[in-house]
This record gives sequence, C-alpha cells and structure tokens, in this order.
Amino acid sequence: MMVYKRKQIIVLSLVLMIIVAGYLQYSYRKSSTSTAGNEGGRLGEAVYVDESDLEEGLTEAKNEDKKEKKDEKKDDKKAMEEIEASQQANDFFYQAKIEKDVARSQGMEALAEITGDSNAPQETISKAHEMMMNMVALAEKEAKIELLVKDLGFSDVVALFGEDGTLDIIVKAPSLSSTEVAQIADIASRQAGIEISKIVVSSKY
Repeated sequence: MMVYKRKQIIVLSLVLMIIVAGYLQYSYRKSSTSTAGNEGGRLGEAVYVDESDLEEGLTEAKNEDKKEKKDEKKDDKKAMEEIEASQQANDFFYQAKIEKDVARSQGMEALAEITGDSNAPQETISKAHEMMMNMVALAEKEAKIELLVKDLGFSDVVALFGEDGTLDIIVKAPSLSSTEVAQIADIASRQAGIEISKIVVSSKY
C-alpha cells in the first residue's frame, strides 16, 4: 500500500512538472511573441532605405564633396591671383614713383650745372633757371593731386605731367566708375590749372 502511494505521488509529481513546464513554455512563447511584435512595431516605424537609394545618396555626397573641393581650389587660385595682381600693382606704383623722382632729380642736376656755368650765355642760364622752377612747380602740383585723390579713398596714385602739357593720373583700383573719374579729373584740373580734356585718368590693380 505504501509502495502504491509512493508511485502515485511520483506520477502526480511528474504530471505537475509537465504542467509547469508546459506553462513556462507557453509563457515564454507568449512573451517572445509580444516582444517580437513590439520590435516589429518599431521596425515598422523605421524608414526603409533601398540599396539603390543608398548608392545614389553616396554618389551625390561624393559629387558634392568633389564640387566643394573644386570650388575651394578655384577660390584659392582666385585669391592667389588677386594677391599676385595686387603685388604687381604695388610694384608698379613704387617703380613709377622711383623712376619719376630719379628722372626729375637728374634733370635738376643737369639744369643746375648750366645755371652754375659762368661761361654759359645769360640767356641759356635764364632758360635753365626757368625750367628748374617749372619742374619744382610741377612736382608740387603732382604731390598735391596725389594727396587729394588718396583722400577719395584710393590706396595709391601716381600723377605725372607730360612734356606736351598733358597730365596722366593712375589710380590703384580694379576699376573706376564714371563718377570717380569725374571727381579725379576735377581735382587734377583745379590743382594743375589745365583743361579736363588734357587729363587722362586710368586704373591699375
């Protein structure tokens, strides 16, 4: 009798274990299904990216990057060209002023030798003296014109009288508007005492 009860208890225990195992398995599957459903929901909310769209996007990004680099190179090249052009302009104005001063200085020395030559005819001495005074006056006018033109906002300018009475004014600027040309010509005309038709205004940059 005791043996039968023991077997009965064992059978009941096995049945109970099977029931518990089955419940746990059911619970696990249900939990897994619920979790998968939630993940499916999240995946459903995500944006699906087609492989062709991805490749197209990458290609566009690469092309855009190439374009930006190309534009940067163009900008760098343009900046270098502007720097070189500006340096050339600086050299031009520096050289023009040096050459003008040297030529005028040599002219003054030659005239001074004539005026200091006691053997030279008086008429020649008087003429040389007159030319010296004229050169001094022209130099003063050029300096005054250059100063006043700079006051208009230009960084550099060279004014140079020609032997025929004309006046060249070269301004450091990429370009000049008609208004700026008129202003410069007006200043030069008043300071030099010559007609505007004898004045040539140009830019250098």
